Amino acid sequence: MKEIGQERLKEIQLEIIDVVMKFCADNGLKCWLNGGTLLGAVRHKGYIPWDDDIDLGMLRPDYDKFMAMFNEKNERYKFVSAEIDSESFVYFGKVLDTSTVLYEPDEKGDKLSVYIDIFVMDNAPIDEDEQKKMFRRRNILFVCNLGRKLPIFLKPTRGGFLRRIAVSLFRAVLRVFPRHYFVKELVKNAKRYAYQDTGFVGDFVGLHNAVIRRERLEEMTGLDFEGRKYNAPVGYDEWLTMLYGDYMQLPPAEKRVSTHFFKAYELD
Repeated sequence: MKEIGQERLKEIQLEIIDVVMKFCADNGLKCWLNGGTLLGAVRHKGYIPWDDDIDLGMLRPDYDKFMAMFNEKNERYKFVSAEIDSESFVYFGKVLDTSTVLYEPDEKGDKLSVYIDIFVMDNAPIDEDEQKKMFRRRNILFVCNLGRKLPIFLKPTRGGFLRRIAVSLFRAVLRVFPRHYFVKELVKNAKRYAYQDTGFVGDFVGLHNAVIRRERLEEMTGLDFEGRKYNAPVGYDEWLTMLYGDYMQLPPAEKRVSTHFFKAYELD
């Protein structure tokens, strides 16, 4: 196997985006740059210089169709999420390049392939208090899902002896629940308004407390990203402001570091 460096990693990720975007265009599905990738396109016309991952976004109806169709028409590239893969704890989607292998954070961690993330936007209630309830429930389920996944006696990153005991007990209690119970509950929470046309959508499987009018993510425009042009929602300024505030302002120098740790290889 040949180890993959940063530049080759980005080349492979861009190849995955091209495959996903073409598949969506060929099948009448809308998919766009999202999160830090959208921010990179607007502020840097490419990757954020200290970033090395890719986020895309889709509305739930298109996401569900993509999830049902993509793997039937691709061999090298594979869509995974806990909704269709009993071995996965991932509550959003990933498209993997199966000609590679990737370990997070290293060979002792999760084994995947080089991937991009696809986040789904679900119908959101109009009432702001109801929105907050959905985000709070999502956050609780995030913590429980992570606790259910991690080894019971894995040492927490901070805290002393009593904290380690409390964390181990918490993880042990979570083992009472079926393997994917919390992922299923998280998706159920995100789909609470699936059959109600509220006019709003929100990020209920991601990390942001963001809700926006649906039409702001339905109509597409094009943005430059690493010499290519990809879809972005016409409401990208409003969306990025919700996600990051004054997003054109660079963070302090000490925060311009990658939070993604991995080792990746191309298979022979």
